[in-house]
Amino acid sequence: MKYSLNYFRFVTYLLLLFVIIILFSGKNIFALEPFLLDTETLETIPPNNLQFLEGLDHDVPFDVLENAEWTKKLVYDQSMVDGYWVKFIVRNNINSNIIGLNHNWNMEKKLYTKNSLGIKEYSYWKHKEHIFIGQERIGAHYRIIMPQNEDTLIYDYFRSIPFDRYMAKVNGLDRMTIGLWDDIRLRELVRFSSNIGFIAVSLSFGIYYFFIYIVSKGNYLWLSLSLIQAAAIVFFTQSNGMYMGFSRWLAVSEMSFVFKSLLFIFLIRFFEQALNLKEKFPRINKLFLLGISFYLLIIILNFFTSLNYPHEEQLNLIKFPPDNLGPGMIKFHYMIIPFGVLLILSIVTSFLSWRKGDSSAGFLCLSFILPFLTLPLALAAYIIFDGFNWKFSLVVSTSAGLLFLSMFVTFGFAVAQSMNDLKKLALEQQVRLTEAYQRFVPKQLLRNLNKKSILDVQLGDQVQKEMSIVFSDIRSFTSLSEKMSPEKNFEFINTYLSKMGPIVRNNHGYIDKYIGDSIMALFDRSAEDAVRTSVNMLDSLREYNKERIAEGDDIIQIGIGVNTGEMMLGTLGESDRMEGSVISDAVNLAARLESLTKLYKTPLLLSETTLLKLEKNLFKTRLIDKVAVKGKEIPVMVHEVLNGEVEELMDQKISTLTNFNKGIELYQNQQFDNALVLFTKCFKKVPKDNVAKLYVERCQKIIATGWDTDKWDGINYMDNK
Repeated sequence: MKYSLNYFRFVTYLLLLFVIIILFSGKNIFALEPFLLDTETLETIPPNNLQFLEGLDHDVPFDVLENAEWTKKLVYDQSMVDGYWVKFIVRNNINSNIIGLNHNWNMEKKLYTKNSLGIKEYSYWKHKEHIFIGQERIGAHYRIIMPQNEDTLIYDYFRSIPFDRYMAKVNGLDRMTIGLWDDIRLRELVRFSSNIGFIAVSLSFGIYYFFIYIVSKGNYLWLSLSLIQAAAIVFFTQSNGMYMGFSRWLAVSEMSFVFKSLLFIFLIRFFEQALNLKEKFPRINKLFLLGISFYLLIIILNFFTSLNYPHEEQLNLIKFPPDNLGPGMIKFHYMIIPFGVLLILSIVTSFLSWRKGDSSAGFLCLSFILPFLTLPLALAAYIIFDGFNWKFSLVVSTSAGLLFLSMFVTFGFAVAQSMNDLKKLALEQQVRLTEAYQRFVPKQLLRNLNKKSILDVQLGDQVQKEMSIVFSDIRSFTSLSEKMSPEKNFEFINTYLSKMGPIVRNNHGYIDKYIGDSIMALFDRSAEDAVRTSVNMLDSLREYNKERIAEGDDIIQIGIGVNTGEMMLGTLGESDRMEGSVISDAVNLAARLESLTKLYKTPLLLSETTLLKLEKNLFKTRLIDKVAVKGKEIPVMVHEVLNGEVEELMDQKISTLTNFNKGIELYQNQQFDNALVLFTKCFKKVPKDNVAKLYVERCQKIIATGWDTDKWDGINYMDNK
């Protein structure tokens, strides 16, 4: 019994000793609390889940790490330069075993992992010596296999010679982030791609504006240089430098301030010229020149200081502990102050100019105000994130992008203003050209006047000749134009006329004049040319409408009137201003016929005189009315050209032509009941026959109201319409 009691005491003491040894050993594995990974978003591992080991380099074996004495905190700042190890445990409770791990701003890195899959060593990586994008690594992130619902022990080596002293102090010690590898990889690629996209866009616009400057001079030089410099700053950032292998000298030494100071100079010069400070606000302009001088001094000082990179204080953290300010004799947030003051002055001056009636200054004022929205955001970030850290920098840098957005507003206005100036110049040139070519007349007019050259044309030259006139006009153009800007109006009219003009010329005619959206064309060879031109114009219009429908625009309709008759062709005006024109009642009748297309809702009408000039059966026509137009005592026989309709509708109208013609005859003979029967048959067979519909309504009205057989003559008197 005594022996059993002693044995029990011995075992108890042995167990207690074992526990004491474990508790007070350097390894102390039970004191390391596992970090629970239970969300797929990127998370930061808390400091209480980390242990540190100093004094061992990256090539230390795994067993040495397992048996080393670890501490809860780094006690030696120089470890950021000399390198240190971080140990932590991750319990993977998400639905993936492919995890991404990052130790912030590491310039050298190595990993060991230990789990049910065994011990895995991840290859050592050093900036500028190894590929930064690989199958198992992108940016500062490693791809790690962590079995689900299991603890994984991780040993992470970190070294970052703190050339960027701000990031080294705030983020370089213990900020470990972890999340899904696919999400992390996508985020890094998107970030890198967005940087490249920004660079490409800025550089493209910068080059574009530079070429504009070469052609037109002006403010485009500083606009161009600002965009190019902004692209250079983003190009040489530390994150891009990791991927591209650039020296950190360009990103985190005083050289970075050289790049930023150049951007400030270019922007200040742009502001100065955009606001025309030299003429409008000469005193304020001197302050802008002083600001430029300040940044020039900063450039010189920082450039020569950067040549000594790396500095002693950046390599000896015992003698020179890390600070929160970054490199440079004048810290960056102090460098911003002069630019901020000049930006405020730009707001004041642009506002004053706007109040004086300069509308463009209003856009500039808005552009200058937008960057100041970063100030409340920066204050909020400082309070929320407890000082200057990586989160604060992210908020400030993002809000500072508003400056470039505001500048793009200014850029847009500058371009618009330049375009207005170019339009004004073009108008002045056009006026000069018009003055030089005021005596110009169409070559067909020269031929008709028997003149060899425009130099032979004299005021009052004239000839009498039978010609055919085509008068076309866009229906409801006023309502159509109200939906468009002036620029779109001109573009639309010119596009339309460019399609119709060649048709006239191809059919041996010439355009006498454009009257807004209307065309007046003359044909001296034959009436056939005029009618064929009209039919071709309608065919071309249908094709043009297909294009407009495809672009989401409304279709357009035109009316065309064709007449033939004697007219005086010659020159009108005075000695210093004359033009070729025609004088004839035949021209007025062509215009009246075009107007009648609206009444009869048909696209192409011609007079009896024109019809008699055409070869029989060359075109499909039908008589539709006898009209007394305004200004003419003798009624005009108005004919519809069926060839102007779409082929299907033309064939349908031709199929009812016998009944329609008989109906017209009965109508003229006051046999309205019989005429109504025939017109009704035509309309039922061809519902789109608007003329038949018109006569149905006419007959019904006459039958309902009655008529005076002695006075009724079958003439449509337009004077009363």
